[in-house]
Amino acid sequence: MSLFPAYSSNSNNEAKSLDKAQKSSDEVSNLWLENSSFVAPVVQTPVIDLWSDSSSDESVKIIFNDSAPSPKSEVIPIDLDGSISSDYNRSSTSRRERKHKKRKKKTRDRSSHRQKEKYAKILENVYFEDTARDKRNLTVSTLGGSDRPSYTLYSAHLGFRPFKKLLKQTPRRYHAVNIDSVRKGEKQDTRIKRSQTSDESKQLQNEMEDFNWGVNMEEEQTKKTKEFNEGLAENPDDVELWMKYINFQDVISRFQKDRGITDVRNTITCQRKLAIANKAFEKNPSSTELLKLKLSLTAQLLPADQFSSEVEALVNKDSGNIVLWRALIMATQASVAICTVPKVLDLYSRCLSSLRQRLRTSPRLYDQQILEMLYRCLTFLRQAGLWEQMWETLRLNLTLNLNLSKDNFRFRGFIDERKLIGMEEVILTSRLPLNQLWLRVESLRESCHWISVSSDQLEVLGDSRRFVLPEDVTDFVQPIMSRDSSLKLAVYSILSLKVPLLPMQDFIAHDLGLTQIEWDADSIEMLLPLVHPFVGILAGSEEKKKVMERILEDQLTSGPQYLKYHPAQEPYLDFVRDTFWAIAESFSATQYERTSIYVWWLRFERLLASLNKNDKDDHRKKKLKSMVKDFLKRDGNRNNLHFYREYALIEKEIGRFDSCVNILETTIGMQTNFLANLSTQQEKTVLCSVFRALFETLLDPKTYQENHRGRILTAVARMVSGPDENRLEQAEEFLETSVDEFLRQPVSDLIEKTYFLPSFECDLITCYAYFLYVKNWTISEPIGVLEKCLKHSKANKYLQECLYESTVALLHLDSKRSKLHGISKETLDQALDLYPMNCYLLSVGMEIESESPCWKVSHHRTGSFQAMASCLAIHIRIERLESLGLQDAAVAATNKLLSIHRRLAKDPGSQRCPLIWRLYMLFLRERNLCEGRGEEVYHESVAECPWARGIYTDAAQVAPQLLTEIQDLIREKELRMHVTPEELDILRG
Repeated sequence: MSLFPAYSSNSNNEAKSLDKAQKSSDEVSNLWLENSSFVAPVVQTPVIDLWSDSSSDESVKIIFNDSAPSPKSEVIPIDLDGSISSDYNRSSTSRRERKHKKRKKKTRDRSSHRQKEKYAKILENVYFEDTARDKRNLTVSTLGGSDRPSYTLYSAHLGFRPFKKLLKQTPRRYHAVNIDSVRKGEKQDTRIKRSQTSDESKQLQNEMEDFNWGVNMEEEQTKKTKEFNEGLAENPDDVELWMKYINFQDVISRFQKDRGITDVRNTITCQRKLAIANKAFEKNPSSTELLKLKLSLTAQLLPADQFSSEVEALVNKDSGNIVLWRALIMATQASVAICTVPKVLDLYSRCLSSLRQRLRTSPRLYDQQILEMLYRCLTFLRQAGLWEQMWETLRLNLTLNLNLSKDNFRFRGFIDERKLIGMEEVILTSRLPLNQLWLRVESLRESCHWISVSSDQLEVLGDSRRFVLPEDVTDFVQPIMSRDSSLKLAVYSILSLKVPLLPMQDFIAHDLGLTQIEWDADSIEMLLPLVHPFVGILAGSEEKKKVMERILEDQLTSGPQYLKYHPAQEPYLDFVRDTFWAIAESFSATQYERTSIYVWWLRFERLLASLNKNDKDDHRKKKLKSMVKDFLKRDGNRNNLHFYREYALIEKEIGRFDSCVNILETTIGMQTNFLANLSTQQEKTVLCSVFRALFETLLDPKTYQENHRGRILTAVARMVSGPDENRLEQAEEFLETSVDEFLRQPVSDLIEKTYFLPSFECDLITCYAYFLYVKNWTISEPIGVLEKCLKHSKANKYLQECLYESTVALLHLDSKRSKLHGISKETLDQALDLYPMNCYLLSVGMEIESESPCWKVSHHRTGSFQAMASCLAIHIRIERLESLGLQDAAVAATNKLLSIHRRLAKDPGSQRCPLIWRLYMLFLRERNLCEGRGEEVYHESVAECPWARGIYTDAAQVAPQLLTEIQDLIREKELRMHVTPEELDILRG
């Protein structure tokens, strides 16, 4: 059969008859297209009909256009060589073809070389089921070079492009949700097979897959629930298994296919968890964890007044249970409907009285719970603005338990009331808006009034709430039974004056019970450990200090403060110093409590020196240096190396680096015995801490020089005695032997609660790691030593936390040198999972997070300090982007921060923290978002923290239209108000 079949000659008659019939029918059907007024000329184009029923190769059929009458079709004979007859060429060749006849190229007929296809390609129903999530199916590597998409790589930060927000749609994922049933070990069938499945069969298959998905998930959940029930039936006393079963209800709710409304689903899940918790508590009535969880779930389901009534009934049955007292006090304190200062103070009074009567038989437990509730009460008084009542309570407790007299806490400062009146007159005549007038007068008075006045002064001042009698606070004055609890009482007292822990470690926070109080931070002073944690080499950064200074300018403080200038800044700072000294002197010179308190005070002075480093006024520096020198000249302080170490570090913060190094080297050189020859643990601890301070000072990248490496190696050689030729090798052998001995011996789980004092084992291992790093400038060997020590010290949580700090410090230093963050980020995440309240770890995380793009940062950790660290990190990022002129990226980071604040507003671990709400309002003020969100945020914050006075003062700035409502609510809650609206009207008049 040839390529072009044609009609034979004997078929012409049949073709003509068919053409006539076809022509007549076409003419009838096309009559309606004719127009009598215009007849368009029709160009007749010949068409060769190649699809004829005839199998003859002698002729082809020429078909003309049917839109006009066409001549009869004729059969054109074709020669065997494929050429058309000359008659047809002369009659049908167009003018264009004749004109370009010479340019026409001859083509060869290649039809004989073509191969017939073996089968027809039918690809409509070809499919491939991917059962192992092969990512190669998502690539475009099979496309040609011209079809592949091209990308442009920019080195700038990710920007922000405003776009029109589309309606939320359910995303269609590539793979099925049930990934647990995938058989990954099965070999993949990559051959493409043809299938005859129809659309109906495909729809049925999809329905079966959905059904199998639900059945599989239901079967897995049923199987897991059965395992829990069988395990709890065998061992109902397993509290940990009960907790896992309760938490498993969240997994069930998360993987339900028909989720429904979120609030309804959460309520149903909470009810299910509460039912399991009640059954678990019946089996384990002495479990504190189950009781806390049960109370928490009940508080989510019931209104505050009903929940308070039920908890109070439980308290009447078991008045010595501190968990029930915490729940009852917090339910009343955090309810905007029933919270008033007298009601909450009455609950604290009843709680302290009940604990005193029930816990006399266990002195240690009695002191722990009494001091914890006392600190909660002091924190509540401070946040409510009742500073006079708080200080009187604090003074009486210190006088009773530390054998101090009233003269030890007599305030020696002086604030001129006439000067304050003059400053108020300047404010009132400034013609500011009413809310600003009230805020500025209120802020001025609260910063200057924090101690009780005598009855004679009351007649002059006229403020009755400034006069507090000892009889008014006698219910909150409790004796402690153990002498070992004196340090805890001292720490709680200084914390109440807004002095942070330096350093802030997770172990100390757990031991003091601060992890149970998520609402204790209400002022910016609690953020200072995140800015300057006093651990490691790169403890503080200039960007963190700039953000802190900007927050200070926005007056994110409450009550008297020592950070920003105001008329009572120096008097209050002297008051804090006097409290430090009075508490420390209550202990004998040989007690470690005295050294701990003084070390804390010296670090506090070092913190202030670091924050005021750029201050041009030298008066504070001279005063600080003179005060510390006088302190070191005292008889009990001359030979204490802890104090000289802190004094040297203060010199560094002031800006005298050489003086700092000289003091540390002189302190090491003046010792008669070397570190390797010392016998007492106390002497070795303090001397090893001096070595570590010297190494970290010399390794600081801000002041590092080439000769610092030699000075470090010289200092290492001073650890041992011997000739100078091989002294360094002996020192290395001593350090290596000490570390090997530490790894051979088991670590004791007994922890000495010596707050603020160093650990000998940690400092010795850290010095050895620094030596290995400086010797070879490689990170692998020292990190290997630290990782071995970390694994070996799991039994001692305090030691392991200190070793994690050293590991992160060394990795952080090396990352700054190599410009990499991968290794330090991995180790940092492990450390934060174990010790989430360690402020040094959070500080390093803040720095890494502020330098990372938003999509690379995950916020899976909960807690107030973790939340504030994330907020500060994005503040730092926004400041950097704006300084670089990257406004789009800064807007994107701003939206990210707004999203974080909205999430924290609903997080149970942070929504009760007043400082987080104040940071939220500060963010709204800075970004001019008060009109859209100010009033809403005010109502949300008051609903969660109705006792915090600082929230009301900040709300007067984000929602000034609600000033009258805010003032009325302060009166209703009986919080401290220094100037009433009526008094303000009188002053304005």
